[in-house]
Amino acid sequence: MPSYDREKADKCAHSYELLRPVDAAHIAYPRVWIGTWSMGGEGFGPHDLGESVKTLEKAYQLGFRHFDTAGFYANGRSEELLAKVFGRVRKRIFISTKGGLWREGRRVWHDARPEALRQALFESLDRLRTDYLDLFQLHWPDPNVPLEESLGALEELKQEGLVRFIGVGNLTGEVIRKFIEPGMLIPHQVHFNPICTKHVDGLKAGREGARCINCVTSPFEQGLLVNPVYLKKRLGKKDVRNRNPLFRDTTVISRLRQFFRECKQQNVGPAAVILSWLLNRDEVDIVIPGPRRPKQIEELVDGVGKVDSHEVKNVGMRF
Repeated sequence: MPSYDREKADKCAHSYELLRPVDAAHIAYPRVWIGTWSMGGEGFGPHDLGESVKTLEKAYQLGFRHFDTAGFYANGRSEELLAKVFGRVRKRIFISTKGGLWREGRRVWHDARPEALRQALFESLDRLRTDYLDLFQLHWPDPNVPLEESLGALEELKQEGLVRFIGVGNLTGEVIRKFIEPGMLIPHQVHFNPICTKHVDGLKAGREGARCINCVTSPFEQGLLVNPVYLKKRLGKKDVRNRNPLFRDTTVISRLRQFFRECKQQNVGPAAVILSWLLNRDEVDIVIPGPRRPKQIEELVDGVGKVDSHEVKNVGMRF
């Protein structure tokens, strides 16, 4: 099984502090990472590459240093975007990417065999134009490959100096309790937010015995939780959000109409409320939103600054 420096972990006040860039200066928001799935130009409506570049530059300018991506995202273009923007400051940023999930056209499949994960790693290194990754994760468990075999392969890559940290994604609480040993503090990415709580047991299992550093993906549910336009907007045929049932759930839509009204009445931004709801939960260490415009980076900064605001918490209590 993967090995971790327990002594170092014990000295950390918060487990997320373990996950820092090589040059760890000027990190303003260690608990908020910038997700790049929607920046790759595929699956989220009209795309402006220049706007994506400006968004990443704004994030760096304001103190964000953690950027999450995957070879699966837009066939690697999200990784290439990070290389384009951050090539000159590589050691000052923390890049997490993923392997084990593959696609060709509309076909998507799992392959987390050791040789496949090694191939995915080297392809990511090429696209990111770097000789190491800060964090390399198993995107999804492969039903045809024992989890311990995939984890062992990741550990080998770490021992070879290609990866600083290894992680997992989308594990159930049952799997975590069975395969992730107490004290491992392995980063685990899981989908969770106020309208998608079905994975809360995975977060709780990760917290038990310091098994995982819990990293929440889709905190804003692909924009649905922060932009009221999606309550009535028709998405394009190729938009991946067409496959998200929450965008068509009448109970959710009704609930969010009331949520946006309350945000307006209290003069607080929806992003601030959701960030507060998540970051104040004991089982959440890190949140990974996916901004697409510089203005959304500013909204994140504003939201983090209001995490403990009474008005923000008051609205968040409605969930």
